[in-house]
Amino acid sequence: MSDLNETVATVQAVDISSGLASEGLSSFLAGIYSNGLLGVGIFIALLAGGVLLHRLNMDRTYRNVAATTHGGEVSPEDLREEMFTRQGSNFNAAAVAAWMLLFAAFAYFYFLTPEIFPGRNYYLVPTLSSGPLGFAAFGLFFLLLTGLAAAFIPKELYGYYELSRETKVAIMLTVPALALSIALSVQLGTIFPELDPAARGLAFLALFGSEVALLWPVYAEALGGIR
Repeated sequence: MSDLNETVATVQAVDISSGLASEGLSSFLAGIYSNGLLGVGIFIALLAGGVLLHRLNMDRTYRNVAATTHGGEVSPEDLREEMFTRQGSNFNAAAVAAWMLLFAAFAYFYFLTPEIFPGRNYYLVPTLSSGPLGFAAFGLFFLLLTGLAAAFIPKELYGYYELSRETKVAIMLTVPALALSIALSVQLGTIFPELDPAARGLAFLALFGSEVALLWPVYAEALGGIR
């Protein structure tokens, strides 16, 4: 009987510990996604880091190639042409769509409702928020605003890296992940002023997980160069 009591007590202790860990993780996540300046800062820092590391990766490759020419000259332009690799039309289309959705998901997450930025959000534009297609117009505006960059980034980033099949799949899977983030943000906008922390947290993870996946080839190459 005592053994049974000990087993029950152990199971209860594990359940309590798991519950506390889950609550702690949820609170930690909520603290991050509810801090608008922190979230926007992380988003921009990841993008800026990707741009900087891409430039450093290209410069390092050029120096390595130049060092093996034994006095011969290799222009950066010629090297870029030789390095460029076509990744396939299906992948390119998915990558462009992913980058467009990334910026749209970012806008929906942070600027659709007053929950994060009370002074800067969709609801402060009455002509937009009162219309039947307001949510769609909001997203379309950001798609058009960032469309040129979204079309340029995949070619510039992925054309100069060797992408494994797994990496390509991960990048392509960001399309449904970002669509999920947008859908959850729209749902939050629909029910506002009611809040749904679970939906907010999932939208946050889908957004930033996708950003990391899209930039991973650049960061991975930089880490490889450091090693």
